[in-house]
Amino acid sequence: MKPPSRFSRTDWLALGLAALAEGGPPGLTIEALCRRAGKTKGSFYAHFPALGAFLAALAEYWRESFTLRLMQEADEGEAAGARLIALDKMALSLDFRIEQGMRRLAQLDAGVATICTAVDRERIAYLAGLHGEVGRRAEEALALARIEYAAFVGFQQLDLGLSPQDLHDCYRSFMRLLPRPAAP
Repeated sequence: MKPPSRFSRTDWLALGLAALAEGGPPGLTIEALCRRAGKTKGSFYAHFPALGAFLAALAEYWRESFTLRLMQEADEGEAAGARLIALDKMALSLDFRIEQGMRRLAQLDAGVATICTAVDRERIAYLAGLHGEVGRRAEEALALARIEYAAFVGFQQLDLGLSPQDLHDCYRSFMRLLPRPAAP
């Protein structure tokens, strides 16, 4: 009989994002996470000294997975226009429920709020840089990045009575309205 595998720190963080997507911040208690993982509290505490440490690590894991990784993947494109298009596609592939949950969690935890603010600034700066590379003046590039990002966050936060797919479709329609260089 094969011994049970050890649950890693990354396993706990991935489980946390799934719990956040499905149940929002209330699903992030130690008891709920351990029940979901089928692990003991000892397994949790082997990686995180307290729930606050887990939440901070979860927010940083979200930042790495949903922001930094996407920027790195987009940067694999050659021209800025191609990178903008790639970023649009990646943004549409994100699970909006995780984005929504992280913002709700930020309302409850100051450390998570700090990371969310940093993510917002990083994302806007990255978009502004891409818009600048395609030939927009710095002020116009920043304004367009702010509008684009505000729509991205706004579509996720508003309760329009739409399914996740309908929200993606609305955002996709918005993205088609934005000026984008032709793909190479």
